[in-house]
Amino acid sequence: MRKPNRPIVPLAVADSWHAARTSKSFVPLVLYGLLALLCLVMPSSFIVQSPGPVMNVAGEFEGTPIVAVSGVDTYESDTILLMTTVNARGTGEAGATGFEVLYALAKRDVRVFPVRALYSPLDTREQVREANQQMMDNSQAMAAAVAQEQVGYTVSMTLTVSGIGVDSPSTGILFEGDIVRGIATPDVPMRTVDTFAQLSEVLDSTTPGTPVTVRIDRDGVEQDVEVVTRAYPPDVNGWVNPGSLLGIYITVTDIEMEAEVSYIIDGIGGPSAGGMFTLAILDELTPGSLGGESVIAGTGTITWDGDIGAIGGIRQKMSGAWAAGATDFIAPVTNCQETVGYVPDGLNVWAVWTIDDAVEVAEAVAAGDTSGLTSCQTVAEQVPQEYRFY
Repeated sequence: MRKPNRPIVPLAVADSWHAARTSKSFVPLVLYGLLALLCLVMPSSFIVQSPGPVMNVAGEFEGTPIVAVSGVDTYESDTILLMTTVNARGTGEAGATGFEVLYALAKRDVRVFPVRALYSPLDTREQVREANQQMMDNSQAMAAAVAQEQVGYTVSMTLTVSGIGVDSPSTGILFEGDIVRGIATPDVPMRTVDTFAQLSEVLDSTTPGTPVTVRIDRDGVEQDVEVVTRAYPPDVNGWVNPGSLLGIYITVTDIEMEAEVSYIIDGIGGPSAGGMFTLAILDELTPGSLGGESVIAGTGTITWDGDIGAIGGIRQKMSGAWAAGATDFIAPVTNCQETVGYVPDGLNVWAVWTIDDAVEVAEAVAAGDTSGLTSCQTVAEQVPQEYRFY
C-alpha cells in the first residue's frame, strides 16, 4: 500500500515549530498563574473575622488600672475578668485579601462575611471608626452607672424621649423632647424616675395592656399622661420578656454619679465589652474577689437598666478566651444558639440575661458550684424548633 503524501519538513524547522507551539501554550498558564496570584493579594469583597486580643479589665497595663474607680472606697481582687474581642480584616472600602479569605475558609474559628453584610456602601473607614468609638464610650458610661446603682450609690440622669416606635401605644401622647419624670400603675403609686433602671423596674412588673400614668416635663411644664403598655416582641429564641413597653426611644443625658470611672482602652471599639466592664467595676466596689481566683471571660452589651445584650463574633471570642486560659465564659442568652458546636474543649459557656446573672456566674465559679447556672447548650436545646438556626 502506498503511503499518503506527507510534506517533508527539515528537522531544524520541525524543532522550531514545536518550540513555538509549546511557547504559545505556556503563555496562558503564566497569565492564569499571575491572575490567581493577583486575586490572592488584591482586596476581595469579603470581611474576615478571627479571634482578637483579650484584656484583663480587672488588671493593669504598665502599672495603670485598665478600669479605674476613684472618689469612693475600692477593694483589690484576685479575679481575672477577660474582655474578648474580634479581629476584622477588611473594611467597608476594601475587603480582606483573597489569601486571607482562603485561609479563613480552612479555619474553624474564623468567619467570612460579604462586605455589604456588615457595611453600607456609604460608610467610610473613618465613619465606621467614629461610630465604633462612640459605642465604646456609651458602653463605658453605662457600665459605670449600672455598677454604682447596683451597689447602692446615688446615680441620676435625664431621660428624654427621642423617638416613637412603629405602631406605638405612645403615638400622639408622648413626643420627642418630653422628659420622663415619673411613672405610676394601678398597683404602684407615682414614683419619681431618676434613672433608666427605675423606669424599667416599674414596667418590668407591669402586665401588657395596663394603663400607666407617665409624668413628663414638656417645654418646662410638668404634666401627667396615660399610656396603655404593650408586650415585648419575641427575641431571636422566640421568647417574650416579662413586663411591658411604652413603645418609645429614650436618650440618656446629664449623668451624675458618686464615683468617677476611667478606662485605658485604646484601639478597640464597639459596645460588646459593656457587661465585662460592669463586672470589673462591681468587683472593685465590693470587698473580696467576685470570681475568686478564677479566669472568667465574657462578652455582651450592657443597657442602662442592666440587661446583657447580643453581640457579634461570639465564636471567635470563645476561641480567644480559651487560648488565654479562661475556664468559664459569660455569654448573652440571645447568642447561645451560635455557640452550639463551637465551644472549645474545657470552656464552660454560661447564659446570662442581666448583670445580676453575670454576678451569679462569677460567684458560683468562685464557690466551685455551678450546678445552679444555665449553660448556653441548655438554652439552645430549649429554643422552639421554628426559632432554631443551628
